[in-house]
Amino acid sequence: MCSSDLRLGVAPAAGGTASWVDLSSYTSSEFLIVNVGWLPAGPQLVFQVQDREQTWLDLILADAASGRTRRVLRETTRAWVNENGNPVWLKDGSFLWFSERSGFKHLYHYRTDGTQVRQITSGRWDVRTLYGVNEAAGIVYFSSGARRHIDTDVYRVGLDGTNLTRVSRTDGTHAASFNPAFTRYVDRWSDVTTPAQVRLHAADGSELRVIHANRVQALEDFGLSTPEFVEIRARDGFPLDG
Repeated sequence: MCSSDLRLGVAPAAGGTASWVDLSSYTSSEFLIVNVGWLPAGPQLVFQVQDREQTWLDLILADAASGRTRRVLRETTRAWVNENGNPVWLKDGSFLWFSERSGFKHLYHYRTDGTQVRQITSGRWDVRTLYGVNEAAGIVYFSSGARRHIDTDVYRVGLDGTNLTRVSRTDGTHAASFNPAFTRYVDRWSDVTTPAQVRLHAADGSELRVIHANRVQALEDFGLSTPEFVEIRARDGFPLDG
């Protein structure tokens, strides 16, 4: 939604007068408010503001009672800034943040004063899904096509940006669901010749058991040929898939 009359307020659940967030610093007649949420600790809102053309995006903290705001960081581009969801908060009050400032969607670690701790992932590939963080072990789990763009693998990397490791062990498309302790995950896997199968894995990727093999006899009866995938290098060296 965008409007010169757009406001953001907080109202008591039991009823009462709303407290309005101070948006007076945004003088443009049109802007967007996206991804409104709460900080894990303390009565503070977290939300994002974009211009209508989406060439910049601000991450804002606001006191719920007074409405006072503080900008944590701003993303800018000459083209388009995607909104990639709210920060992922860590126990020490810092957070993980998605940014496409390099041309690829990667994870960054920030403090709430806007100081960047470090860039956690980097390369000519995107982080597709953030599965979560095992803070005790200092490990981030996510999915990416870093190995091959047409596949989606499960990866882990240290919060310090080191030891990027592919966890899933078969080609194809993986979608993981981790337990709260990040010791196991359920993996839904398929490839170009295999319908989706479900397995339980340890956090290191080793298979513990098959939950649903989903064998489809008709595929064997049809005798289908196996598609062949090729890569063609673009002028800048980026691999195009065919």
